[in-house]
Amino acid sequence: MTSNEAPCYGLAHYRPANRNSSTALITSTLYPGASLMRGFDVRVAFALAGLMAVCASIASARAENYLCQQQFALCTSAPCIPQPGNPKVAMCMCAVEDGPNLATQPCDTLKPSTDANGIRSLYSQFALKQFASGLKTLKCPSGTPWTWCLNKPCTVDPADPTKAICACDIVRTGEWITAGGNCDAGTCKTAYWSGAPVSDFNDGIDFLLKSTNRSESPVTYCPAPAK
Repeated sequence: MTSNEAPCYGLAHYRPANRNSSTALITSTLYPGASLMRGFDVRVAFALAGLMAVCASIASARAENYLCQQQFALCTSAPCIPQPGNPKVAMCMCAVEDGPNLATQPCDTLKPSTDANGIRSLYSQFALKQFASGLKTLKCPSGTPWTWCLNKPCTVDPADPTKAICACDIVRTGEWITAGGNCDAGTCKTAYWSGAPVSDFNDGIDFLLKSTNRSESPVTYCPAPAK
């Protein structure tokens, strides 16, 4: 899988703010789909975003694909919210999964871990699971905002181990693809869905099909909008 944006890599380990203070909740008033994030500690999310400090400066470079077999965050349909004060980062609510997945860094560098406080950290990687479950692929035009989550650091929700929040790059260039949006093209302009450039998406699908010995892609596209 390739990227036309220089990938940013951060640390995946942190300690949340004082857990005894009141907890701010993300609500559905922020944007459609944000209700999925209700109940997650925003302080944890922003602490994670602060750890995304080291960015590579290699744009338009072809990255090597790796097939990993470890727990990961799957963000193919994730709703995201821009971090206050940082126009380059968004916090995305992703699913915690196990099984074959694609990364563009060696799998050993993306291993999940748990710290002394029980905080579980992992990374966002790419897999076919949500497409196989029936989600359709929405294509959005260049100039609309989306988020690039591949290889990004994530923290598992302490209250729900099936979910993780990931700190992802905000991108506004290039035609892109997401499994979010329920085929509503209007959300391309507003929702900050986790997505991928079209070429990267196609490359990732081909790699996973070959690597897992599958002959048929589970990906289906949303119908073209009526003119």
